[in-house]
Amino acid sequence: MDSTTKQKVAVVTGSSKGIGRAIVLRLERDDFFVYVTYFTDKAGGQSTADEIKKAGGKCSLQKLDVSDEKSVTQLMSLIDNEFGHLDVLVNNACRDVSKSIEDSTYAEWKLAFDTKVHGAWLCTKYAIPLLAKSKNANVIVISSSADERPGPEILSYAVATGATNSFVKAIAPYLPKYGIRVNAVMPGEVRTANWGELEKDDKLWKEFAENNPMKRVTTPEEVADAVMILINDPHKFLNGNFLFVNGGGHLK
Repeated sequence: MDSTTKQKVAVVTGSSKGIGRAIVLRLERDDFFVYVTYFTDKAGGQSTADEIKKAGGKCSLQKLDVSDEKSVTQLMSLIDNEFGHLDVLVNNACRDVSKSIEDSTYAEWKLAFDTKVHGAWLCTKYAIPLLAKSKNANVIVISSSADERPGPEILSYAVATGATNSFVKAIAPYLPKYGIRVNAVMPGEVRTANWGELEKDDKLWKEFAENNPMKRVTTPEEVADAVMILINDPHKFLNGNFLFVNGGGHLK
């Protein structure tokens, strides 16, 4: 890297496993210094960090609760002290409890909102001063089209997704004044640990694949590649987009 070129820096929330892990590994290949973050899965975060370092990349493993203001501000202060700028923020963290309205508690209902909506708001808010110092600043939200067909079994996740998508629509026209572009990546079903016990249900995943126009499900690596498409836009003009990575499944 040229000595006059600033190190590219990225933060991916919820990057100890699954989609977040795939994104940080992909960013490393593009010469980013990556902040790998975890909330409960420290072992997964360490495994991800170790893989980055084994590949010759640079990263920092940090515990982060995206729904806690102090936790978010501490991370942004660390980045400010270490680099003084941020190029990419990927709001990927997600937690929810898939229960019906009758069976869920208020705390379980709030979980998806606290992580997806409030977490994206907090991380974006406190990243703005750092992103404003980048020549290619990007906020990317990992969302979904769940709000288009919300069902009782994914009620909190679907409604929180709708709010998250509205958040993207609201800030995408606003943040370019700081030189920041905002886009969302919309995966289809991705077989990761976030599905809990359903990850092991082969019949369910076969059904997901059969119902998809491409007859398969989305991979974490495809989501990561979509993130890079948005970041590496040569014209830096992609803003306010919702990039579906689901084989056209949202059109069925």
